[in-house]
Amino acid sequence: MVRIEPVRTRRDLKSFVTFPWQVYRNDPNWVPPLISDQMRTLDPERNPFFRHADVALFLAREGREVVGTVAAFVDHRANEYRGESVGGFGFFEVVDDYSAAAALLDATREWLKGHGATVMRGPMNFSHSDHGGLLIAGADCPPVMLESHNPPYYPEFLERYGMEKHTDFYAYRIFRHQIGENLEHVPPEIFQVAEAARRLSKVTLRQIRLDQWDQEVRIIWQLFNETLKHFPDYVPMSEEDFARLARPLRRLMDPAMALIAEVDGVPVGFGIAIPDINRVLIHLNGRIYPWDYLRVRRLMRQIDVASFKLMGVVDRYRMRGIDALLYLEVIRGFVQGGYAWLDGSVTGEYNLMMNLVAQRWGAERYKQFRIYQQSL
Repeated sequence: MVRIEPVRTRRDLKSFVTFPWQVYRNDPNWVPPLISDQMRTLDPERNPFFRHADVALFLAREGREVVGTVAAFVDHRANEYRGESVGGFGFFEVVDDYSAAAALLDATREWLKGHGATVMRGPMNFSHSDHGGLLIAGADCPPVMLESHNPPYYPEFLERYGMEKHTDFYAYRIFRHQIGENLEHVPPEIFQVAEAARRLSKVTLRQIRLDQWDQEVRIIWQLFNETLKHFPDYVPMSEEDFARLARPLRRLMDPAMALIAEVDGVPVGFGIAIPDINRVLIHLNGRIYPWDYLRVRRLMRQIDVASFKLMGVVDRYRMRGIDALLYLEVIRGFVQGGYAWLDGSVTGEYNLMMNLVAQRWGAERYKQFRIYQQSL
C-alpha cells in the first residue's frame, strides 16, 4: 500500500531531494542537480518564492521505501496578477508504478483545493522558467540547464489520471557548421536588417559588466519583465526571485554572448546565451567536494554547448531590427567562443515569432515539453 506523508523534518527533505537518484539510476541522459542547490531551493528561509506562496512537500512511501515525491504550491502573487486561482505542482518524481503517481496527485489535488485553487497545473519547479513541463519528445540526449528530463511513463501517468495539455514549449538547436566560421550561412536578410537597425535606430550593443553584477542583473530583470508582458502566461518576476535564479550564472557567463542594447544610453533590449553548466553537472553526481575544484575548472573549460535563454526588446523599439542585431551578435560571440552547438530554450508554442525565427535560421526542434492541467 502506498501512503503519502508530508515532509516535516530535515531528514525527510533530504529523502525528497535525493529520491530522483533511484528513478534515473540507469538513465545516461539524466543530469543530477546539486543536492545543496535543491536543499536551498526548498528552504523557506532561503528562497524568496516562499514569501508569496504556500508550499507543501509530499513523499510517497511503500513500507519504509520512498517511491515518489511532489511539491504542491499556490503562488498568490501570480494568481492575483492574472486574476486566477491556479495551484501548481512540481518536483514530481515517481517509480514506474501508477498507483504511487495517482496517490501523489490525489494528495496534491486535496491540498490545492484546501488552499482555494480551482485548477491544478504543472509540473514546474515553482515557475515555467525552472524545469517547466514534462519532456514528451527528445529524450535521446541530456537536457541543457533549466530544462526538464523524465522517464517516458510520466506523461502516460498524468494523462491516465485525467490531466490535459495546457501548453507546449520547444527547444531548438543549431550546429556550428550550420552557421559557418565566418557566419557565411546566416540568412542574408539578418545582416541587412541588423545593419539597418544600427543605422536608423541609433542603437548600440554592449557586453554585460561582470564587475557590476548587481546593477546589470537589475537592468536585465527590468527588461525581462517589460519585454515578456504580452505573453499569455506572463507574471512579473520579483527582483529577489530573478536575482536568485541569476546568481549561480555569474561564473558561467561569457560576456561575448550576453549583450544589452541601448539607445542614447538607455537599455531597450537584451540577448543572453549561457555556457551550459549541465555539461559539468552530469559528471558530478550531485555533489562538489573541496578536492573537486581542479576537476570542475577543467570541465568548465570543456563546455561546448551554449544555451540561448533570454532575448527581448521593449515595445517602443520592436519591429526596428534590434532583435535581429541581438541575434546576430550573440551568434557571433557563440562562434568566437568555439562552442559546438547552440540550444534555444524554451520557446512557447504561442511565441510565433521566435518559432519562425528558429526555423528561418535552420534550427532543429529537438525537444518538446508539456505543461498539464486539470480542473479541481
